[in-house]
Amino acid sequence: MEKNIQIKSILGMYDIPEIQRQDYFEVDLVKSNIAIFGSSMSGKTNLVSLLINCLHKKCTPNTEQIFILDFSGALRDYENFPLISAYYDNSNEEYVKRIFKILETILKDNTKALGSSNFQSGDADILHTTFIIENLNAFVDEGRYSAYHEKFGRLARDGRSKGISIVFTATDTKGINRYLLSFEQKIALNLSSEKYSEIFSEKVGDIVSASGRGYANVTEKLKNVTGTFNMNKPYEVQILLSDNIKDRNSHFMKCLELKFKYDSESGTYGKQVKKYVRFPQDLTIKEFDRLAQYPDINEKPILPVDIGLDYVEFSPMSVDFGRTRAVAVYGKKEFGKTNLLSVLLAGITKKRPDYRIIFFDDGRNQLNDLYKYYYNQGINCEIISKFKTDDNIKLSPIQQFYKLIHEEYMNLDPAGYGNDEELLKIYPQGYSSGLNYDEKKPTIFVIQSKSAYIYVKYGTAENFMLNVLPQMIDLSEENDYIFIFSDVQKITDINMREVFNSTIKTAFLLDNIAEFAEDRGKTSVFGEMDTKELKEEYAKCELGDGYFYDVEADTLKKVKFIKSD
Repeated sequence: MEKNIQIKSILGMYDIPEIQRQDYFEVDLVKSNIAIFGSSMSGKTNLVSLLINCLHKKCTPNTEQIFILDFSGALRDYENFPLISAYYDNSNEEYVKRIFKILETILKDNTKALGSSNFQSGDADILHTTFIIENLNAFVDEGRYSAYHEKFGRLARDGRSKGISIVFTATDTKGINRYLLSFEQKIALNLSSEKYSEIFSEKVGDIVSASGRGYANVTEKLKNVTGTFNMNKPYEVQILLSDNIKDRNSHFMKCLELKFKYDSESGTYGKQVKKYVRFPQDLTIKEFDRLAQYPDINEKPILPVDIGLDYVEFSPMSVDFGRTRAVAVYGKKEFGKTNLLSVLLAGITKKRPDYRIIFFDDGRNQLNDLYKYYYNQGINCEIISKFKTDDNIKLSPIQQFYKLIHEEYMNLDPAGYGNDEELLKIYPQGYSSGLNYDEKKPTIFVIQSKSAYIYVKYGTAENFMLNVLPQMIDLSEENDYIFIFSDVQKITDINMREVFNSTIKTAFLLDNIAEFAEDRGKTSVFGEMDTKELKEEYAKCELGDGYFYDVEADTLKKVKFIKSD
């Protein structure tokens, strides 16, 4: 027997003079997208609430999911309802973009599952999706969402046959007319006769001005009709009042809680759809554990360190320092780089307290607090940040860094110093301290000094980047070294830049990706990215946001980073 999927809701009463009849105003979301127009206090929100409540009465988490993009805040009370997969307002631009990413993925997956069939035929076991935009005018008028106007039009045009129905509210047709051909059901409440005519392309008579009163065309055939009438013509309609959802003792709320297994202690429903929740202002460890959606993984990590959650799936973003030995952190001043470094170090040392930490800082002294903290925790650590006199020879921080590497990690021959006269005085023949270089010394090198990136011909930084770093990276897995470049500066020398970029396997950016790519992209590991695409794909970062870039896999994820204790 052929299926015919329907999702019908009674929303009000028609008055149809041609057949001298009043009848139920009914819509079927499988067959119709719904456009709702109305002035302020006209009853638009009541109508959308009525529709959401009807869906909760008729559907289950196995048959329906609802996404809400609320530009007015009118539907906030529905955020935690069992069929609401996502409720987003426009407080964070990223959420607006995120909801379209999710819906486009659903459309793609549904299209693949249905093939040449449509959703109504029931040929595939697919969850129906209702997408509600409260105040479409605000979305259309906002220039920063222009890249998503076309995506909205495509969803409205192609989505319904693939199981995605769209409902929007608006005050007028400005900027919206181009979408209306994809909306079979039009409803207009408490407007002037001129506005009604503009929406329905047909003159209408004057009616009493009242909330919930207006016009709608007929999209569902009326039962037992003896006369004929034009279904596309607007007819007077009175919308029903929605159930009270603010009173938990109301009949509707009691039935809702019973149907979806509400747990009063946790305040959650036992039966509900997959939730795409919003981030708190600060993503603490506690909030991370509460929100994380763990995917199935095939490869077991060796030394994973969680750094945050991605914005789309809320899946944990982590660095496996058992496999990734060099990471780089780029970003603006006071945008969270030190916080991220704290998260990385805490994650490593919690699992491996045997690691030594070498802090290579500069005159900014930004790593002092971290050094003191780990020193007081009993971690073997050292900080290099100031000029120091050794055997009456004054050494800069980078010269001291060289000296430490030479004496404790790797024998550097004189060529490795370039023409560094001070180091050549100390080690004229590449003299070592006699320590056993074969002794394994698990070490985290935190490199934050600007001097590591500044090119001076035959200088120490150049030799470190071109000669020393590649050798130490080659030995890093065998000798258990980790390199964290915690504040990467612009590298102007092409050779130094190429070696550094090829060394980095994971990069973090705490900045707006499109602006960074436009300004510094060509000199960083983000160099091959398309600025135009980045502007369309990602919103501006708020404090605590950033990007996780797997260089080898060439995958970029927008992330909310964990807030360090």
